Amino acid sequence: MQVTPEAREKLREFLDDSGDGGFVRVSRLVTGGGCCAKISLGVSLDEERDEENDLAFTLDGLPIVIEKSLHATFQDIRIAFDEDDGIVVSHGLETVKQAADKETPGQSSSRLGPE
Repeated sequence: MQVTPEAREKLREFLDDSGDGGFVRVSRLVTGGGCCAKISLGVSLDEERDEENDLAFTLDGLPIVIEKSLHATFQDIRIAFDEDDGIVVSHGLETVKQAADKETPGQSSSRLGPE
């Protein structure tokens, strides 16, 4: 997993604003439904983790948690920041643009970016 310096700075700001004990969660986002459902990755702020199923680590000073199964499936995860799109999570050939309001940390979201 890689976090660009710009993304690390923005995520650190979000964590600092949200209070103590939080971390960045890389999670599965599902769009569509039935046979047309698409699974991609996103980020959110969280404070609770599942000791059995989550992998927790610090990357360049940024606390990150991801489900062990997602970490095994999506090996080449890159978290970057774009001035227009906010936090962008990419893996392999697919890029998922994130768009969540930083005011709702800990909820499944598709973006963490400037207000």
